[in-house]
Amino acid sequence: MMTSPDIRPVDHPAVASGGVAVLLVNLGTPDAPTPDAVRRYLAEFLSDKRVVEVPAIAWKPILHGIILRTRPAKSAHAYAQVWTEEGSPLAAITAAQARKLQGMLGDGVRVDWAMRYGNPSIPSKLKALMDAGCDRILVAPLYPQYSGATTASVMDKLGAALRDLRWQPALRTLPPYFDDAAYIGALEADIAAQVEGLDFAPEVLLLSFHGMPERTLHLGDPYHCHCRKTARLLGDRLAQRYPGLRIETTFQSRFGRAKWLEPATETVLEEQAKSGTRRLAIAAPGFSADCVETLEELAIRGREVFEAAGGERYAVLSCLNDTRAGMTMLEALVTRELSGW
Repeated sequence: MMTSPDIRPVDHPAVASGGVAVLLVNLGTPDAPTPDAVRRYLAEFLSDKRVVEVPAIAWKPILHGIILRTRPAKSAHAYAQVWTEEGSPLAAITAAQARKLQGMLGDGVRVDWAMRYGNPSIPSKLKALMDAGCDRILVAPLYPQYSGATTASVMDKLGAALRDLRWQPALRTLPPYFDDAAYIGALEADIAAQVEGLDFAPEVLLLSFHGMPERTLHLGDPYHCHCRKTARLLGDRLAQRYPGLRIETTFQSRFGRAKWLEPATETVLEEQAKSGTRRLAIAAPGFSADCVETLEELAIRGREVFEAAGGERYAVLSCLNDTRAGMTMLEALVTRELSGW
């Protein structure tokens, strides 16, 4: 007697499958603002060959003999200044983005989030989604501009996680969206609203992107070009709104002795103040969520540099985070990539 292919034999275990999911991925954060937690985080982050492109035989003695002995305490102090009741700002905001996106997409898609370094990890979230029956997963690195040290590193970790899965899901990945109309429009609207909400009119707006060693540009990494195009498209939009506003592009977070992409944010802050700029605002369009690089490096240390050189009014604008503009953009990008699923 033939049985319908849709009828499961009574002795066959139930298997959850057929679900669709979105996994938002950001860079990562320590579990706590303490030297030990930061040391664990930095050990993972700085051991990634995508992040530090130095032969291991030369890099490991420096990492374990110098950096992981000295840097954790300094970095822990920076994290402590921005830590919230919800924990790391980056983790809290990414979680909020996932919750809001879940509400926007509805019950037909499961939304979760992970970090490339630290917790929650990509492998753990991938397994959880599979266990929940999601065998079609869109992985969405929240990096508008592509870099080998960010987007490609997420793909590396994803591939490593897949090697441990006998039953692998069908995967899609969110492409870089550095010049996407939805992204540029969201940035324009959000930055304009924040500028108009300031109690002073800035003379200069810095668009500060995370820096990378200059050699990555010459090796073919498109990151610098992506940042410049974002800045050009956004700058053109803002220039129409604020014709008297000078807009500059800079790169922050230099580390080590190698030459990094220029001009450096701190250098420009000092130069602007010394040349007579008294009112300045700064935005970080390459960051999808506020984090230690925006809340401590730009908002605290950047202010100190600007004011020490003679600047008077200084504002750091928030990232898109889980604002209406940011979430509308994210929904549009994700919905497009989910087409057909």
